[in-house]
Amino acid sequence: MLKIKVCHFSSVHSITDTRVFYRECRSLAKVYDVTLIGIGDFTGLKDGVYIKGIVKPANKFIRYFYTIFKTFSEAVKTDAALYHIHDAEMIPFGIILSLAGKKVIYDIHENTSADILLKPWIPIWLRKFLSGSYNALLKLGSNFMHFIIVIADPLFLKDFYVKNKQCTIIQNFANTEDLYKFVVNKRSNLSGNHLFYIGMIKDMYYDINTLFEAMYQLKLRGLLVHLHCIGYFGEATNAQLCTYPHWDEIKEQVIFYGFMKMENAFEISKLCKIGICLKNQPESMLVSHERKLFEYMAIGLPSVFCDSHIYSALNQKCMIGIAVDLTNPVAIAGAIEKLLGSENLLDKLTEANLFWAQTTYNWKAEETTLLLLYKNLLNNPL
Repeated sequence: MLKIKVCHFSSVHSITDTRVFYRECRSLAKVYDVTLIGIGDFTGLKDGVYIKGIVKPANKFIRYFYTIFKTFSEAVKTDAALYHIHDAEMIPFGIILSLAGKKVIYDIHENTSADILLKPWIPIWLRKFLSGSYNALLKLGSNFMHFIIVIADPLFLKDFYVKNKQCTIIQNFANTEDLYKFVVNKRSNLSGNHLFYIGMIKDMYYDINTLFEAMYQLKLRGLLVHLHCIGYFGEATNAQLCTYPHWDEIKEQVIFYGFMKMENAFEISKLCKIGICLKNQPESMLVSHERKLFEYMAIGLPSVFCDSHIYSALNQKCMIGIAVDLTNPVAIAGAIEKLLGSENLLDKLTEANLFWAQTTYNWKAEETTLLLLYKNLLNNPL
């Protein structure tokens, strides 16, 4: 029996994006004929998903328009019964597909409207216009598409102009089955004082320099820690590191691996006692937790993360790490010192992380929700 065709497409997300490919597309491939079109240089079958990579042109202006229309044209060729988009710029194409009789899902990964208002490279006078335009597009799109939204609390739904029964919350919880082989049950037995970080190194919501300063403060106290840092690392990042005044004093304690495949990256986590979450969004736009926090939970890695309300609330419930002001290197240093100074605390947090990841905060339940949504939209008897 032929499987129903579904297509995920994005002009922004990589073909190896954790949420899009590793979670959603692989889960859907258990039931559907899945095509993923996104940024990358690979085309072929992987884990039951047919992937079509779109290579970005070097010119930024050409790249923006080329990738949007190239991605959409490739999506149309699949003639799928359901299309699943992931970018704000794809909303008009989602509406077109809906008018053509296709089922369409818009997967909202973040608070885009509020994010636009904070973009430093967009002129202030233009931010409100763009944010308002996005909201208008979102309202229009809600008449043609079903929304999937990543939010920590249903109370945040009001920020997304959703209609009743036209949205589904699907969280960014980790796939514990994928990460099980990286679990360390007793991290206090590990040698050395190693920290683990995977993700953006420097961006508007990520500032690794405060972590460097915390490491320097700890070194002054006689506590030497080593940071294993995995993420994109290029000339621009290297230039930014040179602006940190104590870089020469701690550079031997920092190991940059660059971008790595997920399985290779998390192999390194087995050396580490503490995970670091650098993402620090303002309360005004914060609606969901950072994905890597749940990945750390899945491998039993106690972590240091921001003290924003949804993070603090999660930590009060689950006791998974220490919430701190990520703009304060002294506070970060204190949290690291506290965790490294107590084997009992470290092991208790490890146990709590694994318990909550295995019982509540895992992708299995989200996968069930996703498959049920597709079944209902497609009236699929499977």
